[in-house]
Amino acid sequence: MKSLLLFLLLAFPLFAGLLHASVSFTSNAFFAYNQTVIMTLPNGSITTIHEVLLQRIIGVYPNNTIAVNLTVYNVGQKYYLPPVVSLSNSSFPTNLYYIPPPLLGKNVTRGSSEMCFVNYSNGLYVYESKSNIQGVIIEFFMWVNSSGIAVKVQTLQIGATLQLVSNATAVLWKSNYFNPSTPLPTFPGFTEAHVVSVNLNRTLLVISHKLLEYVLIAGVLGIIIILLFRK
Repeated sequence: MKSLLLFLLLAFPLFAGLLHASVSFTSNAFFAYNQTVIMTLPNGSITTIHEVLLQRIIGVYPNNTIAVNLTVYNVGQKYYLPPVVSLSNSSFPTNLYYIPPPLLGKNVTRGSSEMCFVNYSNGLYVYESKSNIQGVIIEFFMWVNSSGIAVKVQTLQIGATLQLVSNATAVLWKSNYFNPSTPLPTFPGFTEAHVVSVNLNRTLLVISHKLLEYVLIAGVLGIIIILLFRK
């Protein structure tokens, strides 16, 4: 009997880890974040944009791949940018704000980015990564709950002269991941924006394949109103 109890005590952490690892994503799951972008323009003026980042899982495939549709809605101007669909490993999808529960509290690698565990505060795991792209410093933070879902995300862009160029803060608003009865938010009256290519100051816009880890392209483009034309 004592041997059985000892076995159960020693095995419990392993069983708990397996339970966490078994958490999986399903098609039609979504995560909607309210994001506020505060940016300094080249002329020194400051602009604030309010957006909704809508991440929708549109496919989970047998080869351990997940497809996510990201659409960004500019709330003030009532337009949305063309959706972006990306693929990632379903056990650690980097196209979602997510860290697998068994890895929480440890330094992790998301894609090619190193995420350093900072601390555990108010029931959330805080992570940080820093990058330098063509002289622009990118600081990326995630506040992650015990399910592995980030409830808050912040991206800071710091220019070559160490001035703060942009601060994008996203907070989880709605999701059916925790409550399947939560309806998908809709945006009646919003129209798709036409995006015109243009050369911008590199301290203002950093385009990277790491869409979620660096400055959200949609958020930056949203402030250049003259480049966006509704259908």
